[in-house]
Amino acid sequence: MIKRLKKISQGDSFLRIIVEGGGCSGFQYKFDFDTEIKDEDHVIEEGGVKVVVDSDSVEFLKGATVDYHEELIRSAFRIVNNPKAEQGCSCGASFSLKL
Repeated sequence: MIKRLKKISQGDSFLRIIVEGGGCSGFQYKFDFDTEIKDEDHVIEEGGVKVVVDSDSVEFLKGATVDYHEELIRSAFRIVNNPKAEQGCSCGASFSLKL
């Protein structure tokens, strides 16, 4: 994932991860490139790249792993091993919370 982020990020851009309501399982992960860090953001830096998560989304992602997955027909960032997620859809973009 770090190698891929270094290759595709431009200038001061970083990967932003957001969790919002929606998707086929109740919540969905969104990935975007951003250049603005807000006061309430949580910044994770490793290997010369930054991943930023807003304060609301960080609660849904504690203990999870960000991965970059490549297949024949698509490639994408994804969240794996999320201890807060009970189940997800087959594409891995949405999940439901453990209660």
